[in-house]
Amino acid sequence: MVLVLVDRTVEAEAIERVLAAARDGLSAVLVLRGESGIGKTALLDHAVENASDMQVARVTGVESEMDLGFAGLHQLLIPFLGGLERLPVPQREALQAAFGMAAGPAPDRFLVGLAALTLITDAAVDRPVVCVIDDAQWLDRVSVEVLGFVARRLFADRVGMLFSVREGERRAVVLERLPELTIDALPEEAAGELLADAAGHPVDQQTGARILTEAAGNPLALVEFAHELSGAELGGAAALSRPLRFGGGCRDCTGRGCGRCPSRRRCCCWWWRPTSWAIPGRCGGPPGTWRSIRRWPSCPRWSGW
Repeated sequence: MVLVLVDRTVEAEAIERVLAAARDGLSAVLVLRGESGIGKTALLDHAVENASDMQVARVTGVESEMDLGFAGLHQLLIPFLGGLERLPVPQREALQAAFGMAAGPAPDRFLVGLAALTLITDAAVDRPVVCVIDDAQWLDRVSVEVLGFVARRLFADRVGMLFSVREGERRAVVLERLPELTIDALPEEAAGELLADAAGHPVDQQTGARILTEAAGNPLALVEFAHELSGAELGGAAALSRPLRFGGGCRDCTGRGCGRCPSRRRCCCWWWRPTSWAIPGRCGGPPGTWRSIRRWPSCPRWSGW
């Protein structure tokens, strides 16, 4: 399958520079910021797809683990724990205590940070490493602090670090001074292309214009509208319901100020044709949104989350 990001050339090139720096014996860090559904996860997937020659360590923040100290860091470092015994004793003991591998007092966070840095950079001696941290705003606080510590201390270590953070979230404030790139909404032409491809058939011009306005360039919103509206509605043969299906909920739940939607109700979807791929997104929406998305895998063009 050939992965093609929709109108994300600048963003893809920025990610490639991070990977290239690690391959060239240097290090680089990039934080992707944007609203939910805008394509941050898709860009990280693109990075992983293009890092087959590198060691990839990946973690995705999960709200249910936000209160579990060191949970995110533990998941990210699992591929490198084979080097634990080679760490300096104070670092090793601190990390073992943090991960519940040894009894002891509460670990010193500075030593845990140094241990994480040493594990990652030592692993990169053999082959470049890229650490991919998605939804960093949902990592437990100490993990995101340690990863920020590591990111600020990389130099010529053959390590790349890529973070994604939802716009407006303050829990990942420790990442704010790292190099970052804001992921903007799709322009109208690219949004129209995605809408037509997601619908699978021609979209009436007036109907399409309304959907583009409602979605405001958010890829997930476009895909959701394309699959929730009937063929007759999309083709202009039947009038659209007013308001559109979801009642504006899709827009609200993609980061435009919805206070009604439980943030734990999230989904992630991929959509593709045999030779192309559109941006996946993440949405915290009402129960109806979840049920509708659960139906998508019945179509061979859709996959899981």
